Amino acid sequence: MRRVVVIAGPICAGKTTLAHKLAEEQGGRVLDRDEIARVMGSPRKWLHSKTYSQRAEQVMRLELDRIAKSRDDIVFVVRSLPVAAQRAALVERLRAELILLDPGRDECVRRARGDRRPPGSVPAIHRWYARYLPGVEPPIEEQFATSRDW
Repeated sequence: MRRVVVIAGPICAGKTTLAHKLAEEQGGRVLDRDEIARVMGSPRKWLHSKTYSQRAEQVMRLELDRIAKSRDDIVFVVRSLPVAAQRAALVERLRAELILLDPGRDECVRRARGDRRPPGSVPAIHRWYARYLPGVEPPIEEQFATSRDW
C-alpha cells in the first residue's frame, strides 16, 4: 500500500503531533527535519544550528527523492511550505495528499510561548504568515486536535 501525506503549516500548527498520530493509527512513519536533526545529535528540539539544519535538510531531500520513486510506503511528511506553489510542487512530486494546518497566527504565537520555544520561534511564525499564500487546495482539516495541552 502507498500513502504519502504532506502536512504543512507554520511553526506550532501541530504538524508533527498530527503526523505521529496518523502514523500510529495507520502504521506509517514520519519524516520531519527537526527529528532528523535530533537523531544527528542536535541538542535542540527546534531551530537547530546552521550545521545541523543543513545536514538534516540534505537527509530530508534524499529521503523525499526516495519517497517520490517508492511504490509501497506510508509516510507523513512534515514541511512548513508557506507558498501554495511550493506545496503543490511537493504534493505532485511525491504523488501525495496535502493537509494544511493553519490555526492562525495568534494561536501559533500562544503555543510557541506556552511551549517555551526558542526565541526565534515567534519571528519565524510572523515570517511564515507574511509569506503565506493560500492556493486552490482542499479545505483545511479542522477535525484534528493535537494531543498537547498548549
